[in-house]
Amino acid sequence: MSGRKAGLVVLAIQLAVVLSIGAKYAWERHHCPMVWARSQQYDPGQPLRGRYLAIALEASACGLPGGPDAAARANQYFSPGPGDQEWRVIPAARNGQLAPIAVDDTRPGFTQELALGKGIPCDRARLIGTSDFFIPEHARSPFPLQKGQELWALVTVPPSGPVRPVKLAVSDSSGFHVLNLD
Repeated sequence: MSGRKAGLVVLAIQLAVVLSIGAKYAWERHHCPMVWARSQQYDPGQPLRGRYLAIALEASACGLPGGPDAAARANQYFSPGPGDQEWRVIPAARNGQLAPIAVDDTRPGFTQELALGKGIPCDRARLIGTSDFFIPEHARSPFPLQKGQELWALVTVPPSGPVRPVKLAVSDSSGFHVLNLD
């Protein structure tokens, strides 16, 4: 096989991989549940920041079995304290909200940690880790948020893997405003 033919074969394989990932995400957006989840923006702390927002999502821990006291291990975005509770969960959408399902530590496959600080309402538990959201170059960034505003993210909840943010919105005293960042 000549170098040109080998290069075309490699190109075809790479295109097939990229297109299959794109097709998977497009299928999930049309067939998997989508819910609005309260979120918070963090500075990603990565050298190549670009126009990505690192957002931490909040979910409901209401109805989860009593979690053990959080371990004394630190996380980049959450440091458990005395009385905090933590669960190993799989993301799920129930009753129009992000409401993960608790699983045990031996469950194979993707899981996340859900943490609830002492004195925080059960519907404001935090999924440990962040999701990245891309803001196009020409779009006006809504940050920093004004006093009294909350950031929300519309997320796709796939059958396996982490939730994926699709849109952002800002909630304030005047209502819920979906941001047009296209």
